[in-house]
Amino acid sequence: MTHRALRICAVGLLAVAFRAGAAITCSASVTSVTIVYDPSSPTQNVTTGSYTVTCVRLLTDANTFSWQLGVNDGLQAAAGLNRVQNTAGVQRYTYDTWRLSPYIAANKWGDTATTRFTGTLNFGASLTASTSGPFDIVMAAGQAVQPAGTYTDTVTASLRTSTGVLINTSTFGVTVLTTNTCQLSVPPGSLNFTYTSFQVSAATASTSYGVRCTTALPYTMALDATSAVLLGLTYTLAIAPSSSGTGNGATQTYTINGTIAASQWGTCASAVCSGSQTRTLTLTW
Repeated sequence: MTHRALRICAVGLLAVAFRAGAAITCSASVTSVTIVYDPSSPTQNVTTGSYTVTCVRLLTDANTFSWQLGVNDGLQAAAGLNRVQNTAGVQRYTYDTWRLSPYIAANKWGDTATTRFTGTLNFGASLTASTSGPFDIVMAAGQAVQPAGTYTDTVTASLRTSTGVLINTSTFGVTVLTTNTCQLSVPPGSLNFTYTSFQVSAATASTSYGVRCTTALPYTMALDATSAVLLGLTYTLAIAPSSSGTGNGATQTYTINGTIAASQWGTCASAVCSGSQTRTLTLTW
């Protein structure tokens, strides 16, 4: 049995640094992506990563910088598709990179003028500016089943000027797991309550998250606490529609519902108070 906590959903970052002209220094980072894939699932697998472009300038430099960010097709590309392969080097699955949905040719993330991410950083009066955005990796449903295991690829990201001049390159990893496993494919957000002392009705808040597990693999989910006190107010948490499930290879959506019961006084001694606590969601399979 394996445990995964919400806070474990970390991904590696690979960065490149360069001179963007004059004294402006920029870097680009792209997350490495891990994918749980079930070739028997009838649903295509979509996993989201992110990129960040950051620049630092002197006061004497221009206050804008335009950039392009592209990627190649990885180390084992074939027929225009990226491919991950296992350690034996003979079994593979295909995938592709996309700037946005719908997943049509115009939205592919590649390394041509029409398929790169583009943007302009505006410093204003600041010496630092950055921008981030998501990208998707899509694996088609129903690919021929290969031996269970770990499949990997390495993709090269190229950072360019607005005119397409190559500045530098970096790599990020794509890992596909086809063993019995689970992942928090969409992590939960925050629950934000607004409460007035002795209010006559309960205050509620909720956040959703997604779990993706291998087909037919049972799993359970649990919070480290389902009741706690914050600012003297007792709140409760519950997972809906159920705290357990069976994987189908696609993302399954759940909700964490929170409630602060009515008629509580609390310990706030001023007109407005705020506080926060961190709860941990554990996925077990």
